[in-house]
Amino acid sequence: MKHPVVLTLVVAVLLTAVVLFAGCMSAPPDTKPMPPVSPVTTAPVPSGSSCGITSCHGLDLACGANPPEVCTMEYRLGDKCRQYARCDSSGGSCTLVTDSQFATCKACVEQCVARETADPAAAFDCEAKC
Repeated sequence: MKHPVVLTLVVAVLLTAVVLFAGCMSAPPDTKPMPPVSPVTTAPVPSGSSCGITSCHGLDLACGANPPEVCTMEYRLGDKCRQYARCDSSGGSCTLVTDSQFATCKACVEQCVARETADPAAAFDCEAKC
């Protein structure tokens, strides 16, 4: 071959691209410990119904037999805290269960909203630090 240096560079670039692509496609392991949960509110669950959070966004959470099937993709203040809440239908009732982080997160977001009433963007920036 007339240009072994060029061939070596092409192979090195292709190998680097494959390694970078493979690294972007892998996901880190989830190592969060499961925190304890506490029941908050209950509602009866009719047979044949599903149990879920009845609102799509925000901090006003309630569980019921008719959760929305589709929610908008917009993000609202408080949506970050929803990861610490779920509904449980064991025992015949639809119960809101929150992890210990929910109360802390909710209080932080509510402080951000109260502090940043004039600037919604600042409220979102504040919530990101909760």
